[in-house]
Amino acid sequence: MAIIHIGFDDIDSPFGGCTTDFVSKLVIEWYKRSYLEFIDYPNLIRLCPSVPWKTRGNGAVVIRLKVKDIDMGYKLFEEAVSNAYEYISYFRHPESSPAIALYIGEVSDELKWLGWKAVWDIIPLDLVQRIMDKLGDRIRIKHLGNMKRGIIGALASIGNTLSNTDYTYELIVYRKQEYWGSPRKIDHNSIKEMDHLTRGDTFLNYDYEVDKALITPHGPDPVLLGIRGESPEILTEALNILRINEPIERWIIYRTNQGTDAHLRRITSLNEAYIYTGVIFQGRVSKPPKRIAGGHVIFSISDGSREIDVAAYEPTGKFRDIVEKLWINDLVEVYGIVRPPSSKHGKTINLEKLRVIQVAPKVVYEAPKCPKCGKRMKSMGKGKGYKCPKCKYRDPFARKIPKEIPRELSIGWYQPPPRSFKHLMKPLERFGKEKKHPPKDLHTPWCYPC
Repeated sequence: MAIIHIGFDDIDSPFGGCTTDFVSKLVIEWYKRSYLEFIDYPNLIRLCPSVPWKTRGNGAVVIRLKVKDIDMGYKLFEEAVSNAYEYISYFRHPESSPAIALYIGEVSDELKWLGWKAVWDIIPLDLVQRIMDKLGDRIRIKHLGNMKRGIIGALASIGNTLSNTDYTYELIVYRKQEYWGSPRKIDHNSIKEMDHLTRGDTFLNYDYEVDKALITPHGPDPVLLGIRGESPEILTEALNILRINEPIERWIIYRTNQGTDAHLRRITSLNEAYIYTGVIFQGRVSKPPKRIAGGHVIFSISDGSREIDVAAYEPTGKFRDIVEKLWINDLVEVYGIVRPPSSKHGKTINLEKLRVIQVAPKVVYEAPKCPKCGKRMKSMGKGKGYKCPKCKYRDPFARKIPKEIPRELSIGWYQPPPRSFKHLMKPLERFGKEKKHPPKDLHTPWCYPC
């Protein structure tokens, strides 16, 4: 017997297609073969969300199997490659770089490291090549296009085994091809019902602030819907609650790093805030928030010697109202991705979540009131005191008076509305539900038709 891992990335393009759609077809076909044993759910690994050349969600998929012998693994790899060529012929794009990788045996430490790093950082091809050289004949690689970047995701998906780390599940339903591009026919109220009945065990189903369903994409791709949750069992229950008014082609449950904040790493100095990486940083507010053109709210945070801007963008809605209540010296923890500088701004953390740890006193300085008439006086110039504009009283020794303003901000966690969440962002509802070990068995059923 042999263990094999087959990783897929970029089996899509801006014109259409979907890596999970392609893999789901293979999974359904291979599930029917009694001589193949799935040793894990298909893994959907979301990679670094800030990669400039990503296609949509930057997700790679890996299938992990136990097979009779290594030759069987090679045959499955060649079958996957052949099917992929046919699939991408409909969606070929010059900037796509589809790739498939085969790895034989237990995943090596080098590959695990790559799988971890590729989620929060950008991986250069030469680094991947050095790892491939170490793996030797345990791997086979196939590039299906003119570019080679896809091999990074294909290998990283194999290396990210989701062991000793948090994970969730997603049940993805696929449409029949004749329905691609047409409105998705799902009863709107049934999505709300599903969200209400499974709340706490599923997440990011609906945004009630704007009355918007979040389980359905909007493009012409093959996905009908995707439900994210804590267990396969709850996902099949949730699916049965929905009233779907178009035929289902197939569905698959994936084990995934979505909703885990796996793309973020804790840093203690802003020296470590490298562009395109996800960070968790604790520091003091050094410049108060301001709302700029476009509705974005910007403030600065410091580590004591350096500072960086932090931005809550207009699509985060009322979350910006919370951010605007911050003040100088508030102790906060920010979660987000470091955006590179431009001609108009420096490096900026795109804010995904905020923890207020300590609220500092807010003190403003006001001109003194006239002791004779009570009118607010005006400055006569720096160090020259104040003069009353009404009764002309002068006091050359008067100075501004400090006044403490009551704070409207409470200690605690704050997050943007559900519609602003990207794949890897962890909602507060998941706190305390983190998993540490992979599942012992595969829930049945985990695919349809199986």
